[in-house]
Amino acid sequence: MATVSDINTRIDSVHSTLAHQPLVFLKQDISFSQYVALLTVADVMMITSLREGMNLTAHEFVLCQDGASTEKKYGPLILSEFTGSASVFGGSEISVNPWDYQKCAEAIKLALEMSSEEKERRYTKLSNVVHKQTGDYWFTRLSESLGKATKEQFSRDAMSIPRLSVTSLAQKYKDAERRVFILDYEGTLATYGTDKDVVLTSPQRVLDTLNDLLSDKKNLVYVMSGRTPEELQRLFRQVPNLGVIAENGCFLREWGAPDDEWTAFADVEACAAWKKDVKSIFQYYSERVEGSWIEERHCSLVFHYEKAVDPEAARAQAGDCANHINDSCQSYRVQAIPTSKAVTVESLDWSKGSAATSIFEKLREKNVEGKGRTPPDFLLVAGNDREDETIFQWANNLSEQGKVANVTTVSVGKRNTQAMTTLTQGTTGLISALQKLSNYSYETAPEGSGGRRPSVLLTTGS
Repeated sequence: MATVSDINTRIDSVHSTLAHQPLVFLKQDISFSQYVALLTVADVMMITSLREGMNLTAHEFVLCQDGASTEKKYGPLILSEFTGSASVFGGSEISVNPWDYQKCAEAIKLALEMSSEEKERRYTKLSNVVHKQTGDYWFTRLSESLGKATKEQFSRDAMSIPRLSVTSLAQKYKDAERRVFILDYEGTLATYGTDKDVVLTSPQRVLDTLNDLLSDKKNLVYVMSGRTPEELQRLFRQVPNLGVIAENGCFLREWGAPDDEWTAFADVEACAAWKKDVKSIFQYYSERVEGSWIEERHCSLVFHYEKAVDPEAARAQAGDCANHINDSCQSYRVQAIPTSKAVTVESLDWSKGSAATSIFEKLREKNVEGKGRTPPDFLLVAGNDREDETIFQWANNLSEQGKVANVTTVSVGKRNTQAMTTLTQGTTGLISALQKLSNYSYETAPEGSGGRRPSVLLTTGS
């Protein structure tokens, strides 16, 4: 309060005159009628909360700016992106990061110089939100969402997810002409390792398994992960012709392409805008979680707390951090996903599901053009955590739509999931299953062919 008072005094001493005082600093409560009067005559409203739920002051300002009792109307609203209200106004307000003083100053200038047409356009949208999204509306939506979540949770708890039958899977594998495998990397194909590196379980065994599958002339192998292209390029340099999808669908190296030939789906420069604001939120929580650190990737940010001194407090802070980002950064189209010992923030526009869809469509296009032999008729998807649910849903939809004859989705570990089967032996069990399947290619390959039957493999990761 003393600092704010000093700043106010300094500005007024320089810029005030007998007829004009640029800043009026109210240090006492005022009556509601006076408060409403100030909202009515204001040219601009600026709210710079560092964190807040539904800011009703913003809603009250919008109601007072209809011009019914004064000539002034349609005043712009400058609102901190860290308030709950910022997530419902849909960008009609001028959103600011209160920590970025320069941007706050630019927002004030923009609001004061805004044209009448632009003010009215923004106000119309703000007014629609305030009038339509009432307390009754929010209660109804919340009740419906809770009911839906409860019903979904009950259905999953009541459903007994069967264990993966490798024998049944092998029969489908042998009968198929083209096969697609989508396998998560961290926690599924590999175990979690040190802070900054993931160490493959029995590395040579994993690499040998992938190479065995690739030795078939019709095998198409992709590894999908949340890690950067450079990391995956290093980890799988011993697997020639391996296709790689990095950062959960933001980057793609086609099967058979040179190691350094990557296609970027996401705009790396555009990511810099949201990464700056999200990083400031991460830093806020990192200062409160001893032992945590922030990892910056090309198109994502990760808040790690696996080495936190107080794990329980770290989990609570991580949950608050994820909620904070999801509430305040919707305009950037990013989401915060809590995973094991970390919070990952990535784009809503690119995911494992979108990457898998892109590859699958290319496979179908080649068949339509006559470049391929037959469409994939076998699909196996395996994952281990929340990020893989999009892949499970995607694969299950393909099965329901009849686009792939045999679809198997398997969750590695014990948890509620959309996968239709589980594999409780972890990464070791998955690698063993893959090796058994690859052995069938040797057994069924024609004599002298030096290879296996046709298959297609895609592998995914965290």
